[in-house]
Amino acid sequence: MANIINNNINLIKFNGINWIKNILKKKQTNTRPGSIIYLLYGEKPSEQSIVIKLGKFGEYLSKELINQSPYLELLTCGVQNVNNKKKDIDLIFKCKNNKTIYYRELKANIELDTEKLPATINKCNEIKLELQNIYSDYIIDCAILNWSIYNRSILTTGLCKIKVFEDNEIKIEHMSEFLNLCSIEWHENDYYNYFRELGKIIREN
Repeated sequence: MANIINNNINLIKFNGINWIKNILKKKQTNTRPGSIIYLLYGEKPSEQSIVIKLGKFGEYLSKELINQSPYLELLTCGVQNVNNKKKDIDLIFKCKNNKTIYYRELKANIELDTEKLPATINKCNEIKLELQNIYSDYIIDCAILNWSIYNRSILTTGLCKIKVFEDNEIKIEHMSEFLNLCSIEWHENDYYNYFRELGKIIREN
């Protein structure tokens, strides 16, 4: 079983590198006169614009992990009608074994600003209620997936925002917990080393 798990992770990592390279092939926003980065380095691809695009990488990665899981089934994600409003559902999947629907709002950065925090809480509660109506015979498991962190123990910022979510009964997951949910093994050092490799690819292109 361990070899199968490792092979799955290696395939996910390989496909993820290709995903990043395809993003880099698209027209990039460059730094412009009037910024300190331009002053220091001249015109170059804006790392901030690349980082914004890479927010979608968390969705790609989590979906790949779910598809490799022997117990989970990915459901329709994206913009959907929720309470007569259009809502973008980042990630929804189910486990038939324990009759649970999992809804995850993905955040690379848990340090949300004052306006986004209550808006995210309201969004999660609205979607959870809609899912309870649709899947009345399933348990609804709702959480924020902070995928840029493997384990909360290293966090030094964002803890107060996490407390606000949890005080509102919305749990915060990190990648180690998500991997455990998917029954997939991916060690912490290798996870961070992989993203350092992705960062090197971005810097060199």
